[in-house]
Amino acid sequence: MDRLVRNARPLKLWAIILGIAYLILQHAFYLAGHELALLIGFTPFSPKIALDDKIPLLSVFIIPYIWSYAYWAMGPMAVSKCEKNHFADFMAACLVACLAGVVALALFPTYMNRVEEGLYKTVENPTVFDKLREFWYSLDGSEMAYNLLPSFHCLNSTLCYLGVAGRRELPLWFRVYSFITTLLIYASTVFVKQHFFLDIPTGIALAAIAYFICKKFHWGRMFAPVERLYEKLAAKKAA
Repeated sequence: MDRLVRNARPLKLWAIILGIAYLILQHAFYLAGHELALLIGFTPFSPKIALDDKIPLLSVFIIPYIWSYAYWAMGPMAVSKCEKNHFADFMAACLVACLAGVVALALFPTYMNRVEEGLYKTVENPTVFDKLREFWYSLDGSEMAYNLLPSFHCLNSTLCYLGVAGRRELPLWFRVYSFITTLLIYASTVFVKQHFFLDIPTGIALAAIAYFICKKFHWGRMFAPVERLYEKLAAKKAA
């Protein structure tokens, strides 16, 4: 295993660019879900269940919630160091899962009324985490939150973990880091009250289904023309 890690492919510039591009693209998909729901005209519903009232508000979890954006950019970068076909299937899964997520958000729009949930109550001696959480609310709909189910936080984090799970090309510490970070992000979605509980399993399930379908049927082949073009340009540059 040590030999595999030592011989792992170095991180390329294109992988860094792709990681950042994926971060932007998935967020664009996420925002498109609500816009499509408005265009279609379906009435949003609340996916809240009784369990949600028993989940405490823990503002410190705003840290892993925000860190998730950096983690998602790392996903494609890390998986790019793995075997080529695995990387292609992983990127196909990311694309398929995000597209499916947009469809779900558009056809089954959801909302959370943060005022009714008591999230704007005056907190005595607010911590820096409380202030950061409230600032994040102001960036994400303020009193009303939309695009809850499936949780794109859980969807993207699941894909990032599945992409590196069991991959001996990557060091063990990074695989462990990915596992722990993914769990913390799952927890953060409900502890900072950005999501209801049902949003978590739906996001995980959608990502897992997309990943295993793309791996089983090698949907990464859709990127073959892009790969050929890249190799052609690289050969031309080297000549």
